[in-house]
Amino acid sequence: MALLKTDLHIHTSEDPEDLVRYSAIELIDMACRLGYSVLAITNHNHVTYSEYLRDYAKERGIVLIPGMEATIQGRHVLLHNLDFKQVKCDKIHNLETLKRPDNLIIAPHPYFPSPVALRGMLRRHFNCFDGVEHCHCYTERLDFNRPAIKFAKEYNLPMIGTSDAHQRCQFHTTYSIIEAEPEPESIIHAVKSGNVRIVTRPLPLLLLLKINLKMFWRNNILKRF
Repeated sequence: MALLKTDLHIHTSEDPEDLVRYSAIELIDMACRLGYSVLAITNHNHVTYSEYLRDYAKERGIVLIPGMEATIQGRHVLLHNLDFKQVKCDKIHNLETLKRPDNLIIAPHPYFPSPVALRGMLRRHFNCFDGVEHCHCYTERLDFNRPAIKFAKEYNLPMIGTSDAHQRCQFHTTYSIIEAEPEPESIIHAVKSGNVRIVTRPLPLLLLLKINLKMFWRNNILKRF
């Protein structure tokens, strides 16, 4: 077993819904320089994965796991290594029929103040999820991860640290160390078994404000032109 530096929630310029300034290739190069072993590109309702990207990542010592941040019943859900064509967007409870030992369903930023956060739906559909995200977007005093941590403990679900990066400055602020063999099935099994250690640090308030203002500017102003 190896200790694998991992981020399972990242967006790239191939995302059809958000304006991101770096491509999948640039992300892989950036992750390689920072010593990552596992990545999942999870663009919104779009799978950014191919044999070329898989091999490009492998040549740089990175296992690339197919992923997507799907909008299901109006809420975001992270999906990894499954048949994405089978995913239906109308009901969250349908995810339970897709669960397999070699795939992963994670609740991203479930209690953040966003209309796409799961919030109460997470508890109603807890049996659909294999883990809960610990998102990078918090400060020492303002931390919407706290109810997610409480929920994960209550339902004995692992927490997975991710960056949910849309900007370069978000990447590498929170990630996971997973004890597994460097191949998708072993990594997924390790996550489900709780062999995950989160590496994270709270953001300075000014940086958090800067990140959110830039995201608002890109996605609500620049995308119109």
